[in-house]
Amino acid sequence: MSALCRRILDELTVFADLGTDVVDGKQTREGFVVRLFRNGDELALVFAEDGRVIERCRGNKPRTHATYLALLASERFGDLRSWAATQARLLGETMAEMGRPIRVVGKVAGREETLAAGELGGFLESIEREDDTVQVVLVDGPAGIGKTKFVEALALERAKAYGRRRHPLVLHVQSRGRVLSYLQDLIAFSLQRLRLSVTFDQVPILVRHGLVTLAIDGFDELGDPNGYDLAWAQLNEALDDVRGAGTLILAGRETFIGLGRLRSALKVLREQDIVHGITLQPPSPPAAEKWLVARGWSNDDLANTRSLLEDEDSYALRPFFLAKLAEIDVARSLRESAGTSLLPTLADLMVDRESRKFGDAVDDALTPEERRQYAHLFLCEVAQYMADDQTDIIGETPLTWLVDMALPEGTDADIVGLLKHRTGTMAFLTNDALPGYRRFSHTQLFNYYLSKVVIDAVSNGEVPKFVRRNIFSADFLAVFVEVLHDVAGKNPNRVEAFFQHAQSWLQDYRAIDRGGRNLGAWIIAALPTMADVFDRRALRIGPLDVDETVLWGTPSEVVLSRVFISQIDVRGADLRELNFQESEIATAIVDAGTRVSETFPVPKLLRVQDGAGKEVRDPVDVKAWLRAHAPADEDPEQVMNERREQMLRVLGRACRSPTFWIPETGGTTVSKFVNDPAWPRALAVLEDHGFVRREQRGVSGRQSGFVHIKQRRRILANDPSDDQVRTLYATLEAAACEE
Repeated sequence: MSALCRRILDELTVFADLGTDVVDGKQTREGFVVRLFRNGDELALVFAEDGRVIERCRGNKPRTHATYLALLASERFGDLRSWAATQARLLGETMAEMGRPIRVVGKVAGREETLAAGELGGFLESIEREDDTVQVVLVDGPAGIGKTKFVEALALERAKAYGRRRHPLVLHVQSRGRVLSYLQDLIAFSLQRLRLSVTFDQVPILVRHGLVTLAIDGFDELGDPNGYDLAWAQLNEALDDVRGAGTLILAGRETFIGLGRLRSALKVLREQDIVHGITLQPPSPPAAEKWLVARGWSNDDLANTRSLLEDEDSYALRPFFLAKLAEIDVARSLRESAGTSLLPTLADLMVDRESRKFGDAVDDALTPEERRQYAHLFLCEVAQYMADDQTDIIGETPLTWLVDMALPEGTDADIVGLLKHRTGTMAFLTNDALPGYRRFSHTQLFNYYLSKVVIDAVSNGEVPKFVRRNIFSADFLAVFVEVLHDVAGKNPNRVEAFFQHAQSWLQDYRAIDRGGRNLGAWIIAALPTMADVFDRRALRIGPLDVDETVLWGTPSEVVLSRVFISQIDVRGADLRELNFQESEIATAIVDAGTRVSETFPVPKLLRVQDGAGKEVRDPVDVKAWLRAHAPADEDPEQVMNERREQMLRVLGRACRSPTFWIPETGGTTVSKFVNDPAWPRALAVLEDHGFVRREQRGVSGRQSGFVHIKQRRRILANDPSDDQVRTLYATLEAAACEE
C-alpha cells in the first residue's frame, strides 16, 4: 500500500461511525477502494487514478467527487456548505446586534502593508507556499484593540462567500477563561455552538487539506499552574497535525507572543513554513470622531471629549472604549469628571447610569449612593466568582445568589427580588455562547472589577483562593496598575495597607502554589504608585520569584534583592532610582522611553518595541542598549546643571504619570510633581510647543484648572529626527539656564 493510500485510510478512519470496524482499504482495477460506515450508511469509496472519488452507498446512485478534498467537504463528511450557512447566520446576527464597528487595520510585520479585517482573507490566499507546510498568522495587539472582532470578520467574510469561492472556512476557537484548558475541549465547544456534525478529532484533517482555517483566540490565556508550557506543547502538536496545507491564526496580546517567541517556542516549525505577524492599530483620532458622529454625537459632545481622542496612542481610541462611549450618554459626565485615568472613570459613569435604571420601587427604598454601592459590589462579587471558578462565565442561578451578598443585611425582600430580576439586563454583562450563562461584555471590565477585589482583599489582610490558583496576564496587570493609581488618588491609606500586607504575607509564605508569584508581580507593578504614597521613603523588596509583571512610571528609591523575573514590561519607565541586588531578568520589554539604572540586570532577551519589534539576544548588544538608556557617567565637563536636571526630571515624571487630568496647582497624592518648583516652567514650555490642553473641570459648579499632556510617549522617546520634540528639549534646556 502506498504512503498516499495509507494516509487516506488513516484519515477516513477518524470519520467512521463509532463502534464500527476500522475501515478497510484495498487496490482493485478501478482504483483504491475504502469501505466504512458513515452516519449509519455503508459506503464504498473508490479513489481513481485521475483523482476522482466515486462514492457508492446501497440504495443510492453512485456520486462522483472531483477530488478527495471535494469528498471531505461534502454533505456526508465535513458538510462545509451547511457549516458556512450556520456560521454566516450566527455571526451576522452578532454583528447586527453590535452595530457597525469602527474600522481597525493591522500592520503586517516586515512590510509597508496594512490590512483591514475584511482584507485578511485575500492576504492569506495571496501567499505562495510549498507542499507539506504550515502557515501561522499571529494577530496581536493590546487589550480592547479588537482582536476577536478582527478574526470574526474574517470568519463571516469566508462563510458568506463560500457559495461563490471555496476558500477555507474559519473555526473560531476562543479561550473560555479556564486554567488547564485543552485545545481539543475548546474546539469541541466551538463545533457544538455551530451545531455541526464534525467532531473535534476530524477538524485537523479538514485544516490539513486547506478546507478549514483554525483560529485560536486568546492563546495567551491557555496556561497551566506552572506557566505556559502546556499551551505551547498543544500548539506544537496541533501544527504537526495540520502539516500539509494547514493554516493557524493565533490572536493574543502583543507583549506575550511576538514573532520571535513564536518561532523559538514552536519547535516543529521548519524553514519552509510561513509565519506572519499582524499587529492591530488603533483608529486615527479623526476616524474615531467621525464614527462617534455617525452614532449621534454632536459637536458639543466631541468638544467635551476631544482631549481623550487627540493622541494617536490614546487608550480611548481602542474600539472597546469607543463602543462604550457610543452606547451610553457620557459626554456631559466626562466633561464634569476629573478622574485620574480613563477606565475607572468609565466604570464609575456606567455604574452611575445603571443605578438609575432599577425602577421607582428600588429608588424609593435605596438612596442613590446605596444603589451605586450595590451595583459596584455586585460586579465585584461576579468577578470574584468567575476567578474562583477559573472561568469567564456565570450561570443565571449563582448570579441571583450574588445579589444577596452585595446588599446590606435587612434589605426588604421585595427589593431583593426586583434586583435579582434586573441582573440579566445590566450593561456590564452580556449573554455567553453557552445558553443560560452571562459574561462581562469585555475582559477589560472583568479585569477592572477583579482588580478592585484584589486590592480590597489584600489591604484587609486576606488572600482569596483565586490568587493562589490563577495565572494573571499582563492585560490584568495593566488594569490593576490603573485601578491602584485611581485608588491612591482617593484613599492612599488603602494602597499603603495593600502594599504592607502583601509584603508581610510574602515573608512568611511557604506554599508551592501561585500565590507568592502573583503577589510578587503585583508588588513590582505597584512600585511607581508606592513612590507617591510612601513619599519617597526607601523600600527593600525580596526575595521574589515572578513569572510576568509590568513596571511603568517612575518608582523612587527601592532595593530589589534576590528578585527573579521571567518577563517584565518596562516600556516608558524611568527605573534609574532602582537598585537591583543579586537579581535576574529573563526577558525585558523596552522602548525608546525606557530608562534603567546601572544595576539593572542584563536580560537574556530584550524585546524592543520600536515599531519593528526587534529582539536583542547577544549579551554584548543587550549591554550596549542598557548603557545607552542608563545615566551617563559623571564627567565634570558634561554634568547637567542642577536646574536642567530638575526640569527634565519633572518633565519625565509628568509624562510617565498615569494621571490623565493633572491639576495645574496643588498636586495630589498621585501628582506630587505639580508641587515641584520646576513644574510651572516645564508646563509653560510644553504648552508653548503645543503639547498641553487646558480645561476647567469639576462637579456641581466647583471648577478647577487641569491640564492634559498630549503625545507623552513621543516626548519620552525624544527621537532626534522629530523636529518638534527636539526643539522642545532645546527650549527646556535654555529655560533651565535662564537666571
